[in-house]
Amino acid sequence: MTDSKIDWFEDFIGLGYHVFDVRPTIYLIFDNKKKLVNAWNQIIKYWPDDEIKMIFFEGDTNYEFILYCKSRILEKTNVFLKSLKISDHYQRFMEEYNGSASLQIANYSPKKGEYALEIFKFKKKVIEVKFLKKQDTVDDFVVLQAQERLRRAEEKK
Repeated sequence: MTDSKIDWFEDFIGLGYHVFDVRPTIYLIFDNKKKLVNAWNQIIKYWPDDEIKMIFFEGDTNYEFILYCKSRILEKTNVFLKSLKISDHYQRFMEEYNGSASLQIANYSPKKGEYALEIFKFKKKVIEVKFLKKQDTVDDFVVLQAQERLRRAEEKK
C-alpha cells in the first residue's frame, strides 16, 4: 500500500467517551457540522464494521489515537489520527472496554453563549481495538505511517 492510497483526516477536535451502555462508545468530536457530515457521508459510512481498526498508543501524559479502515467502495484507506492528553475519561474507557466499542460522531458548538455537544445517531461497531504503549511496535504499514505523521506534527510544535 502506498501513501497515495491513504487519506489522512486530522480535522476533528478530539474524542469523547461514554461507558454506561452495554458497549462503551467513543465519539469523534468535530467543531463544524459540515466537516462532521462529510466525514460520515464520504468516509465512515462506507467502512465495514468488522474491518475498522482503532489503536491507542499510550505514553506518559499523552496518547496517540489512530482509527482507520480500507473501504472497498472508495478504494482507499482513510485514517483519523490525533495526539491527545490522557484523561480520566480515556482511562475509564480503557477499563470498561470489553471486546467491542461503538463509534459515533458529535459536534461541539456554541449555543446561546455556552458550548453544547450534539450527538448524532450514526453508529459503527468496532471490534478491533488495541491499547498499546508508545514503545510497542506493530507490523502495519498504515499505523507506522500514522505514527510518523503524528511525530512530525509534534516536532513542529
